[in-house]
Parts: sequence; structure tokens; C-alpha cells
Amino acid sequence: MRKVPLVILIISILFCSHILATKIMVVQSYDNDYSWSRELLDGIQTVLSDPSYEWKVFYMDTRLQTSEEWKIKSGVLASEEASAFKPDILIVCDDNAMEYFAKDYHDAPVVFCGVNLDPSIHYSANANQTGVIETIFANGTISMILELFPEIQAVRFIGDDSETFEGMKEQIQRLDFGDTSVEIDGFKVFEDWKNYIEGVSPREAVVLLSVRTIEDRSGNTIGAHDITQWTVENSSGPVFGVSDFIVRDGAVGGVVNSGFEEGRQVAILASRILSGSSASEIEIETSKNPKTLLNTEALSMWNIELDVGWTDIVDEVITDWSIPAQSILNLIMTSFEERLLGIISSLRILASCAEVKSGDWSLIRPLLEKFNINYEGLALYILPDGGYYTVQRDWTGLNLSNRGYFPDLLEGKEVLGYQVLSRSTGKRSVVFAVPVMDNGKISAFVGLSAFFENWNFSLIERLVLLPDIHFYVFDVQNSLAMTDDTALLLGSLDYPVVGLSERLGGLSADDGSLIYSDGESLNTAYFKKSTQCGWTFVISKPISDVAEEKDMDLILNSVQKSIQEQFNLMDSSLAKGAEEIRSVLQDPSGIRKILKDLYSNNPQVVNVSFIDIEGVLKYIYPDEFDYVEGDWIGDQEQVVELHRRGLPVLSQSFVAVEGFPALDLEWPVFTKEGELSGSLSLLIKPETFLAPLIIPKNYEPYEFWVMQPDGLIFYDQDEMEMGRNLFTDQLYEPFEELRVLGIEISQKESGWGEYRFFSRGMDTVVVKEVKWSSVGLHGTQWRLILTKSN
Repeated sequence: MRKVPLVILIISILFCSHILATKIMVVQSYDNDYSWSRELLDGIQTVLSDPSYEWKVFYMDTRLQTSEEWKIKSGVLASEEASAFKPDILIVCDDNAMEYFAKDYHDAPVVFCGVNLDPSIHYSANANQTGVIETIFANGTISMILELFPEIQAVRFIGDDSETFEGMKEQIQRLDFGDTSVEIDGFKVFEDWKNYIEGVSPREAVVLLSVRTIEDRSGNTIGAHDITQWTVENSSGPVFGVSDFIVRDGAVGGVVNSGFEEGRQVAILASRILSGSSASEIEIETSKNPKTLLNTEALSMWNIELDVGWTDIVDEVITDWSIPAQSILNLIMTSFEERLLGIISSLRILASCAEVKSGDWSLIRPLLEKFNINYEGLALYILPDGGYYTVQRDWTGLNLSNRGYFPDLLEGKEVLGYQVLSRSTGKRSVVFAVPVMDNGKISAFVGLSAFFENWNFSLIERLVLLPDIHFYVFDVQNSLAMTDDTALLLGSLDYPVVGLSERLGGLSADDGSLIYSDGESLNTAYFKKSTQCGWTFVISKPISDVAEEKDMDLILNSVQKSIQEQFNLMDSSLAKGAEEIRSVLQDPSGIRKILKDLYSNNPQVVNVSFIDIEGVLKYIYPDEFDYVEGDWIGDQEQVVELHRRGLPVLSQSFVAVEGFPALDLEWPVFTKEGELSGSLSLLIKPETFLAPLIIPKNYEPYEFWVMQPDGLIFYDQDEMEMGRNLFTDQLYEPFEELRVLGIEISQKESGWGEYRFFSRGMDTVVVKEVKWSSVGLHGTQWRLILTKSN
């Protein structure tokens, strides 16, 4: 017989032991159709996700078959399955699995969860066992009841007469509920349950414990969903629950233990054992991470309006929308991910083409042009130094090396959706890009600066039949990228969605629900984060109006103060820049650095420029506007005025040489000898400057608009009114009282009045109460007008 060398034998043994799969057996007390059982298993397998694990899941089915004989038999069946499977670790779920099988199991470590009975009392000591005792968060649930229903004087805890119920009862009896009267009762038969519920008074609340084994008179188990719904419909007092599925089935709410979280918790203990710890070293834990659930549909039956404080209390919201919220959310997110995959896949193919790797733009352009036909935006070919070509402009002469996504490209990473904002147009675009590799080195990048505006409108059209439902899409920086409330897209990328942006920033889960206040109403929101790109998708719907009657003067003064403060900050920044630039007037690079710093420090502005004494636009930042460098603007009214008086000036609205309506704030620049040498300019696009300051205060039925004293309207929530003149445009001719009031508004810095005009959306004529004040700088004023529809 040929001998195997010792070294080879040892290696073979080690190799074979390595490839033998770890065997995990899960024994469930109940059945696969029971939501609690499914959630436990999902939580367990989320943590123990190694694909090499071999699984065995056995269901004892003691929810539907409740006789003592069956429980004993199912325990024997579980033991036989375990003997045949020979698990490396055994996870048992709920009391029946422990009582009728696992308490005497010694062949592998046992980790239990969902157990309500105290193991130290009910199960024999076994050093090879540890786990999680399911906790009943009864005090939290009672606090929730009393907060929502302060008239409640007593709380009745009820459940099925089972081992689980007995464990819950033991826990509750150890708690102190202060002055609140508490009863705990268990039932076997549904008729007895019904008689008990019919005796509940309006000043008593019901809290459902275990509802798994209630039977009809024939001994058939009744579904937990049916029991919960009957109880909700027939109880004179509000019904709460200690488990999430009870709230989902119609209870008002509860501080609950999640099956998924308990499954995760026990799986973490199991993973420690699989990593080498012994069960005896791991202390038994109690349930962690309770969640406060609120069923808004169930609560609405009691005519209770939530206050804003609940936004910080509720962890998950249960709703009953006409179309399931998750279906709507998945539609939006899937649509985005499909578009993302199409763009990135196409870019990867382009990056692998010989024509693109050649670096010859004449060969690259036709390929990018074909790609660009399928996607709205600018197809890009980017050089490693940041210079780039587009199909639309060929060589642009501009540079992208200072963009936030560029360092990732240089590291060879793909850009899967980086949002940028054009300050000149107020439009957003999303950059996608991949490296072009040649002989293992980065030679260039291909990309797309995608325009999402039309796609955004197509999503709006899809949701038009879903009343009161809104959607929001946030990029990886939590900046808003798409929404049906398009006015929110006029501001800078840093402008938050009131009440929602700050909540998203603190979320630890990748999906879920929450309550938030936008200052006007409480809203339920469902969110989901894409695993492909890290973007967050949200849909929301108002619960109820929580805004009290707003004081017009307070709203008007608040917005007036915000606008004026921003003006003053820009003015101070520009004054400082005008002083600093005096020392570098002969140094173009020094001037450009000051322009760049001013642009960075003033995110409200489109660009920053230096205009020389001849009225020539000498230098400008950012470089995307360098096509206007050298243009003479000496005849513009604000430039003439600054040269005449040698003082800073704020223009009225005018069409800038850059091609759009703008405002211009300028400060004079003097030489060291005190002679005027030109001016520094901040160019402002009115709507992108004003929207972030006005929209958060635009509560229904209030509405802001901004007008120059000459009647030109350069901000209004109805976009079709922007750019019109109140005194000359045909739209206003039928409304004489508005035109007359407009004259008074133009002549007085503040005042009050009333007029008739179209409501928002231009569909009906309404009476509007109006108050106004003024904002401005250096003698130039605008009228800030607040209206209230009556």
C-alpha cells in the first residue's frame, strides 16, 4: 500500500475541514405563515449571511395545533430532525420550542429568542445555552396611551392562554405603573374573548399581548389578524399592541419588540459562538431596540390630531394608502436605478472602446454623440488634468479639476451620480463618469452631465392620480435632486426640505417610515436608500394640519429679515473684497483668486467679476463665463451710477450679458492713491436667491411675490408671472383694483390692502389680503409682498 506523505495528509485534512459547511438549524415554535416567525428568520439570516452556511429550518406548528399531545409530538419530531442534521449550532424561537425540545438538548450550542418565560425558573440549567428573553415594553406602551388618550384611567392587557402569555404576564406583574390601574387576562376561546372586550369602557385601553392560539368553539385556531381586527372594531376604548404585527393589523400603536430586530440580536450571539466563544461565556440578554409604532389610519378613527412632538417619538408609521406606499416607492427607485444602470453600462462600454482609448477626439466624438442621443445632458470626454470636450461644444476650454467628484475619478473610482447646480440657470444636473484605462493606467474619463428636469416631470405625471402624495429624491450628500414640488429645486444644493432633510441625516436604517413636520402639516414618509448608488427615495403624505393660524406680520417680518440679512452679508463680503483687491490690481492671478474666494463664500450668486474703469468686464469667475470677458458694459445703469457717485450700488432687474435676467451688486475699487479703478460685481439670479428664503414660510393660504417700484415682478410662486409688469402687462388689465393698489405699493415702503386676482395655479379668482414691506441696499428697494387668499 502506497503511503501518503504526512505533509500532504495534514494539508488535506485542513482543506477538507475548511470546506465543510457550518450547519445552522432553526427551530420555530410556530408556522411559516405566521409573520412573527418570518421576521425572526429574516433577522437571523441577515446577520448569518455567509453563503457557505448550510441551513435547516423546522416549524413545530404549535400555533395552529395547540393540543398538549401535538406539542409533545412536534418536540419529538424536532429532536429527530436535529439528530439527522447534526447542527453546529441550534437557534430556537419562542417558548414552545424551548419547553418541548431545546431545554434538554446537549449535542450543540443552543441560542434562543422570543422566549418570554424566565429560563432560570422554567428551564433546567444548561451551560451550553444562551439567548434573548423577549421583553414586553409595557411601560412605554402605557405612556404612549396616556399621551394620546389622557382620559384613560385603566389599561387591560389581554392575550391567549399560552406559555408565551404566561411569560408576558410574569414580566408585566413585576412592573410599576404608578396610578394607572392594570389588569392582565388570558383566554382560550374566542367567545370568552368577545364577551370580555364588550365590557371595556371608553375610559379603558386594551393592550393585546399574544394572540396566536385563540380558538373557536370547535377547537380551530383563529388567525391573529382576524382577532385584532374584531377587537379594534368592537372595543369602546383604544386598542394597542406589544408586537409590530398587531399594530399593522389595526391597533393604534405601541412600543413594540420587532421580530426582525430580535432575530438579528440572537444571530449576533450565535455568530460569537461560531467564532469560538462558548455559550456559557455569553450572558442572556433581553430584547433591544424597541420601536414606537403608530397606525395613523387607526388613530384617525378617534379624531385625534398629533402635535409636532411625535416626529421625534415615532420610529415607524403604519398607513393604509389607496396604493401601497412601498409599491410607489419601489416604482420611483427602480426607475432611477434602471436609468443609472443604463448610463453606467454605456459609459463602461465606451471606456473600453479602442477609439476612446486612442485619445483622438475626432474618433471619440461620433461614439459620444450616439450615446448622447439616448440621454438628456452633456456627454463628456475628460482629460486627467480636468480639461474636457463635449459633443455640443467640442473643446470647451474649461476645467473640472475643482469639482467635488474629480478626486474620486483620479483614484480610478466611478462616479455614480454627483449632483451639481448651475447658478446661472438654477438647473441641476447629475454627473456620471468612469475611467478610461490604457495599459493599466488612467488615460481619461468618459461621462455624462445628465439633465433630470424632464424625467422629474414624467414622475410627477405618473403620480398625478395619487392625491396628496409627494416624492423627494436625495443624492448621497442628502441634497434634493428631484421632487414634485419643483419650487424647492430653485434654491442652492444646500437648501433643505423643511422637516425632512434633517431627519434623513440621522437615519441609521436603509428603509423605513417616519413622521415629520414641514411647519404646515404633519406628514408620514416612507424612505428607501438605493444600494446601487446611495441615493435616498422618499414619498410622503400629510396626516393632518398642525399649523395654527399664522400671523401675517410675523411671517412677513421673518422673511424680510432673512432677505435683508443675506443682502447685508453679501454686501460686507463684497466690501472686504474691494478693499483686498486694491493691493493686487496689477496682478491678474491675485485678482482671480479674490474672485474665486468671493464666489465660494457667496453661494447665492451666479458669478463674480472685476469691471475696469473703462466699463470692460475684465475678469470673471467661474470660468464657464469667460466667454463674456472683454465685453463692454459701461452703459449699464448700475455701472454708470457707480462711476458717477463712486459709491456701491444695487441694480434693478436687467438682462445681463450672460443672457438672463439678473441683479447686480457692485462695490467701487480704488487705487492706493484713492482714484477709482473699477468695481467688483456679484451677479444674482433673483429666483434662485429668493426661493430658499421664501419657500419655508410659504404656508397655505399665504403666498409671496416681489416687485420693483416700477411694477416689474421678478419673483412669484406662479412662474408664469415672473418677468411681467403689473402696470403694463395684459394679464392684469381686468383687475383694476390690483393695479391701483400696485401704485400704492410702489410708492410706500410698507402697507396693507386687498384685491381680487387668480389663486395659485391661475384657475379661480379669489379675494386676497395683502401686506408688504421693503428690502434692498444703497438706495435701491424692492417690495416684498405677502398675500392671504380668503
